[in-house]
Amino acid sequence: MIRSYLIVAFRNVLKSKVFSAINVLGLSIGLAACLLIFQFVSFEFSYDKFNEKFHRTYRITNDRFQNGKLIQHGTIMYPTIGPTMARDYAEIEEYTRLMPGGTMNVKINDRNFRGDLCHFADEHFFSVFSFKLLAGERSTMLKDPYAAVLTEKTARKYFELSNKDYSELIGKTFFWGLDTNPYTVKGICENIPSNSHIQFDALVSYATLIKYDKGADDSWTWSDMRHYLVLKPGTPYKQLENKFDDFSQRYFKGDKVTGSIEKFYLQPLADAHLYSDYEYDIATTANGKAVWAMLVVALFILVIAWINYVNLTTSRALDRAKEVGLRKVMGAVQWQLVKQFIFESLIITGLAFGLSLVLVVALQSTFNQIVGHELSLRSVLTSLSLNHVLILLLVLGVGTLLSGFYPAFVLSSYHPVTVLKGKFTRSVQGNFLRKALVMFQFTSSAALIIGTFIVSKQIEFMNNADLGMNIKNMIVIQSPELMPWDSTFVERVESYKYALTQVNGVISATTTGRLPGDRLARSFGVRLSDQSSDTQYTLTNMSVDHSFFDTYSVSLLAGRKFLPADHDPDFEKLNKVILNKNAIQLLGIQKAEDAVGREIIWGNNGTRKWTIVGVVANFHQEGLQKPMEPIFFRPIYSTSSPTSVKINTKDLQKTVAEIEATYKRFFPGNSFEYTFLEDRYRRQYNDDTRFGKVVGIFTVLAIIVSCLGLVGLSSYTAAQRTKEIGIRKVLGASLMNIITILSFDFIRLVLIAVVLSLPIAYFSMQNWLEEYAYRITPDWTLFILPIGIIILIAAVTISFQIIKTAMTNPAETVKYE
Repeated sequence: MIRSYLIVAFRNVLKSKVFSAINVLGLSIGLAACLLIFQFVSFEFSYDKFNEKFHRTYRITNDRFQNGKLIQHGTIMYPTIGPTMARDYAEIEEYTRLMPGGTMNVKINDRNFRGDLCHFADEHFFSVFSFKLLAGERSTMLKDPYAAVLTEKTARKYFELSNKDYSELIGKTFFWGLDTNPYTVKGICENIPSNSHIQFDALVSYATLIKYDKGADDSWTWSDMRHYLVLKPGTPYKQLENKFDDFSQRYFKGDKVTGSIEKFYLQPLADAHLYSDYEYDIATTANGKAVWAMLVVALFILVIAWINYVNLTTSRALDRAKEVGLRKVMGAVQWQLVKQFIFESLIITGLAFGLSLVLVVALQSTFNQIVGHELSLRSVLTSLSLNHVLILLLVLGVGTLLSGFYPAFVLSSYHPVTVLKGKFTRSVQGNFLRKALVMFQFTSSAALIIGTFIVSKQIEFMNNADLGMNIKNMIVIQSPELMPWDSTFVERVESYKYALTQVNGVISATTTGRLPGDRLARSFGVRLSDQSSDTQYTLTNMSVDHSFFDTYSVSLLAGRKFLPADHDPDFEKLNKVILNKNAIQLLGIQKAEDAVGREIIWGNNGTRKWTIVGVVANFHQEGLQKPMEPIFFRPIYSTSSPTSVKINTKDLQKTVAEIEATYKRFFPGNSFEYTFLEDRYRRQYNDDTRFGKVVGIFTVLAIIVSCLGLVGLSSYTAAQRTKEIGIRKVLGASLMNIITILSFDFIRLVLIAVVLSLPIAYFSMQNWLEEYAYRITPDWTLFILPIGIIILIAAVTISFQIIKTAMTNPAETVKYE
């Protein structure tokens, strides 16, 4: 019997090649889109799950309040927090602390290596986190000063290794920067998984920090460390978190210790990647809302594809009605017919699934480039738990069966006497359901296309916004870290900058402690000299030279810019500052002119005075996702300060070559590396741009699949109204009259769908836009234009079938009925 079902099913599939092809294509596109998005979503949700203590690991976060306002929301805090909590609370099994060390400049014999990311970590790090070791003792390799752990990739770059016996590298040494103490390799770990929120190329023992400054171990005011806790099994983390108010009061005594009210919280390691909006975060993060949105898009596309199958199958009701009638006359019962149609559904689904796998393989490389990850179905499926695999199979199985059962029951329910007499009529309920399904498809598609327009507009707005400074045609040269600081350094850098301006194509040059796009350090306890010592404000600070404001075209509002005389190699002699508009307003000064000549107090335990010599306009130091902060600028040169060079790009290659020669002449032994600042700044929008591309691509796929469904419904309607069309033409109806009559119902469905999509799209995108400090206000064009596009697409889709039906000879159509 099953063999008979299969033979008949294949015959029916081959008999209706066009409908079968549309069915298979629609389902395969939907399944392929779903599988691609599922790869991306699964990868994003897989972060840090390789850690054995994943479900018990938390990182400590910190909110700081000053003058009743939240001034910092971050993971950065004092070195004493983790160890003290572990000592005070029995619920904590172990802890580890981490401090970012930036990129390394490594020297081994006569070779230099630059750019490897390093963190300082204590001896508990590899007990808390389950990074796989290739050599070394997990519990002790980060215990001693100047101990280092390298990743496999970094180790192979630094040292020659003919085999995979990494134990040969234990005991090898290297030098970091200008440090005369050698660092000893105590361990080698596998390359860090891409789905780890902590990324590094090397770790250096936290004891190295303590050797240089004991405050790295016992300070309650040095705020530069990250802390992780592992709780004992069965400990509710919220229960422990509730005790932190007492902890804060016990050790910080309100704002007596740091000048701020300190609040501490626990964030599950499971949330570190997708649900982090923390400042100074070293984690690799993504937008959890965007990831969930992609999952919803995947489900929508899959549901749309299943709806298509229902509509396209039931649209063939007339073709299959007589077949059903004859089978029932010959003795077939309904459940046998249901099985027959279910077999056909499974064959179509099987063919579609096979084609979807081909599409996924064909599109995998392009998709990986868009999302920025090396994904594959195999890697995702092998990383899933059994429960997740079962859920995936259940969703696909239930969807397939439901989309197959409805057409099967519809087609098997026809009465043989009625259909064999040629009196087959339409079901009102069936028509309503088919129209409702098409409305759902186009509501989803319209909402997606509106969302795509708004996302695109926001990204365009951020890329083209006036930043308050000019970063175009600016290259950034890495700092001369291997050049020692001495009393001549300022003079040497001034000569270097002057030499750069003599290069043909160079307009100006400046050095800064941080570059546009970087997060600035915060300075706490700032106040005007005539304000009470109880009054304290928090500003961000930036080290710049006297050329900065001209090179970056930052507007001066009052006073003057820095002069060469404001610089001094002796940091203690510096006493001039420039503030931006936000900074003076925070200090209570409304007019820029009134700020010039005033003094602020900051540093040396609240005794050091700085004179305000100028006020500049606000500018976007970071991307438009974040608000512009109050900044004060200090005239400081440093060996770690990169150089920004404004250039004319007419003969870029020649200009860069001369800049490189100048750099090497002044800073021999330092490697020359440069980037374009505009590209570097726009990397802040990489996640947003990727999200926009992915949504846009899958919106197009959703529209294509929806249009296939509309083809099915238009075919069904045209077939049902064949006799009516013939009679109307006999009675004198023109071609345009017929087209209008047939089109009206479809256009009405699409119009209703787009109206329903408006509030869905509006509220969804408003929620998305709220994450941006500076954002567009969606106007009516961002809704009307997508609606026009979707209506036009729908009209074009149905026009072919409608025109074909309307042009049919009326004699043939009447005879057909």
